[in-house]
Amino acid sequence: MRGISLLLFGALAAFANIFAGSATKHSMDIKGEYAKTHQCIRCHLDIYEEYKSSSHFNSTPFRDKIHAKIAKMHAKANGEKEYKCAKCHAPIVKDRAIDKMDPKAFGYHEAISCAYCHRIERIAKHAKANRNIISPKKGLYYGTRNPKIRSEYHKIDNSNIIHKNGDTCLGCHSHKQNDHGFVVCRTESNNTLKQNCITCHMPQIEGSLSDRVETPTHAYHGFAGVSRGAKMLNQYLTIDLKSTHPLTLTLHNKAPHAFLLHPLRMAKLIVIVSRNGKEIKRFEKSFVRVIGKNGKPTPPWVANRVIKDTMLKANEKRDIDFGIGLQKGDKVKVIFGIYKVQPKMAKKMGLPNEMRVFKEKEFDV
Repeated sequence: MRGISLLLFGALAAFANIFAGSATKHSMDIKGEYAKTHQCIRCHLDIYEEYKSSSHFNSTPFRDKIHAKIAKMHAKANGEKEYKCAKCHAPIVKDRAIDKMDPKAFGYHEAISCAYCHRIERIAKHAKANRNIISPKKGLYYGTRNPKIRSEYHKIDNSNIIHKNGDTCLGCHSHKQNDHGFVVCRTESNNTLKQNCITCHMPQIEGSLSDRVETPTHAYHGFAGVSRGAKMLNQYLTIDLKSTHPLTLTLHNKAPHAFLLHPLRMAKLIVIVSRNGKEIKRFEKSFVRVIGKNGKPTPPWVANRVIKDTMLKANEKRDIDFGIGLQKGDKVKVIFGIYKVQPKMAKKMGLPNEMRVFKEKEFDV
């Protein structure tokens, strides 16, 4: 009986060591410049689960069908033998030769890893695109929490301001200029401590940041955006009924940048007017930013100008008149949706596409 008890105790102890204490330290040692993302699960389970569903984790051609298509088109059009998009989409890849791309290789498997972002020391600003500068101190990770928090796996530095004001995002998300000197997309970099990339796209949500120290909230690592967490962002778009004669809606983009930013995207406003329980009128209005050359849409690497831009600008209020009068008792349903790829473009490229509802609102007249 005693032997069985000792055996059971040993098994339980071995199982416990998987999840607790320094017994796992050697198996979790950080080797090389970047820790493996799965190592973060040791202390940051909630954050790890959020990250695994994020656009950062799914940024490579092996996980993102849209990016895979664009990257392939870009390489073919320019006769490239190197995966140049890796600079931001798979930044820890060392050998970027296209014929050596492998989903199981460390850099591609890690994608935009936890270790990579948390080791950005500063941003080098350039006209064509900014560049992330990684700390030369291996094992050092930047954070924002109380300096009393310690880890047996890595050092924590909470004094780096770019990890608090959101500038750490601007190595990849600031702007991109093509070889023609045309800026394909730009995010206005007017970050402040009060409102920045992090406060909006990584808001504080319920749950501890670590099992080592109990905190009521942590920064959301699913990275709220078009693909995920839209409900965290729709507070920055307000839709109000300004007038019933004629029907006029006011859209207010409260974000400090245009909505939307990427030239592939499209937003659509759908307005349905009902009377006595029956739909009597339906309106659809699209918001796009079309780039191209000689008056025709082109891929980003060919474009040299903006052909059309109806996107909501930073902090813009826009009134939209639908040209009809409403009666007492009418109902107005408003749906604001987003396409990751403009429908015509998606069809041409053979990509699956659907409108994702970003915000809905109803008005009773």
